[in-house]
Amino acid sequence: MRQSIYRFLLILTLALIAVNGATAQQQRDITKPTRERVTHNNKDNKADKKKDEKKDAANNKKDDKAPATPVKNDTQKPSNDKVTAPVVKQEANNPANDTSKKAPAPKPQKVAMYPDKVQFDGIDVSKHQGYIDWSQLKSHSKIKFVFIKATEGTDYVDPRYKENIRNARKNGFKVGSYHFLTTKSSATTQFHNFIRTVNREEQDLLPVIDVETIGRWSSQQLRDSIKVFADLVEDYFGCKPLIYTSEKFFTKHLGRSFAHYPLFIAKYSPNQPNIGYKWILWQFSDNGQFKPAVKGNYGAVDMSRFNKGCDISDIIYTPSKHKPKSSVHDAVDRKDKPASVNLTEQKTKDAPKMSKRQQEEAQKQAEKDRKAKERNKKIAEDEAKKKADQVKKAKEKEERLKKEKARQQAREAAAKKEAEEKAKEKEEQLKKEKARQQAREAAAKKKAEEKAQRKANAQKARQQKANAQKNNSNKSASLLHTSSSKLSQSQRNDSIRASKYKGRKTNKSSADND
Repeated sequence: MRQSIYRFLLILTLALIAVNGATAQQQRDITKPTRERVTHNNKDNKADKKKDEKKDAANNKKDDKAPATPVKNDTQKPSNDKVTAPVVKQEANNPANDTSKKAPAPKPQKVAMYPDKVQFDGIDVSKHQGYIDWSQLKSHSKIKFVFIKATEGTDYVDPRYKENIRNARKNGFKVGSYHFLTTKSSATTQFHNFIRTVNREEQDLLPVIDVETIGRWSSQQLRDSIKVFADLVEDYFGCKPLIYTSEKFFTKHLGRSFAHYPLFIAKYSPNQPNIGYKWILWQFSDNGQFKPAVKGNYGAVDMSRFNKGCDISDIIYTPSKHKPKSSVHDAVDRKDKPASVNLTEQKTKDAPKMSKRQQEEAQKQAEKDRKAKERNKKIAEDEAKKKADQVKKAKEKEERLKKEKARQQAREAAAKKEAEEKAKEKEEQLKKEKARQQAREAAAKKKAEEKAQRKANAQKARQQKANAQKNNSNKSASLLHTSSSKLSQSQRNDSIRASKYKGRKTNKSSADND
């Protein structure tokens, strides 16, 4: 009984602590920014948090490789050369206990726009447009300007930047360069990457800062980083940069902090951007068709137009009129390493230090990245091993097939040789048989000839004998005729009979001889 009471009191105490803790946590959440409130670890938001972490991780891969082509909508500015960050769920203005889920909005279909059928003033390109025939693109007389992607993050340089800016200027286009700002490194190091790549003397248009992602930063951190980058650009180029972003991204994260900058707003819609501040350029489509001049990305290019009352003079940059400050001029022009640039006065303008909670999240993310890297390394090793095994098996199979082919060829050669020997032997037998046949025929012919000769000789002998007998008979007859006159009739008859008898006997013996 006493144990049951203790157990009940313990459960009641824990329940009260939990209630008080939840109340305190809720009170703390109210004072936190929206981003931290909605990331409270309750059951309803865990799934969303995991999804957001995956999205953030995907968005933060842009310093290591070229960005992929995103799906575009009116909430943000995606393009073929810029990776667009999706609107993070954690930043939605929903209370922490709101578990309602809205159905995802349908993806808008891209509408192809052709230069000869739509009003536009300029385009922007990157490596995703592939090879561009600028001499053929020059036939589009509406193109007043071209922005070309130069850099992204700390060390990424668009592989077609130098080629594009050189050929575009060669064909008479007004060109400018833009940097894609990421949230994985400081604005200062990203600025160093930009000015190491971009030659100030090759620029006809204001430099552009492309802002599309926020990652794990707060809106204030993002604004501070943009301000650092913009101040450095102003020190180096001597002018304010164009700030490029989407309509909703500007309204949500930048706002009036950058209202005094020249603005380049993306909104893929028939309706113009409505941000409450003056803007100069409006990117209204990402599917301008410039085939066959543009070989990559199916000929699609981002298209932009000026705001009413604005023209090319609002974005023109003249290097001779804008001199960089000494703090960045010497070090940059000597191509020194970024660390040697004397920008100590700008250090205080970098993004503010992260809070303890953010540091813990950063450590957790670093641990996740390390584990992911180890997993990827193991996967790569397994794939390499698997590939090596496959190569080995393929080689062994090839050797087996080679040996089997050699054996088959040997068998075929032996069979062919045996067939040739049999054919030769058969030919020899036929030849011998033919010779024997010929010999038999010759012997038979010779025998027949000999028999015919003997027969002819016998016939000849008989003929000679018959002739001799005839002659003898004739002689006898003549003698008888001669003596007949002397003999009596009876004697003559006896003589004739004797002759006849003698002749019959002779003939019989001749027949026997035959």
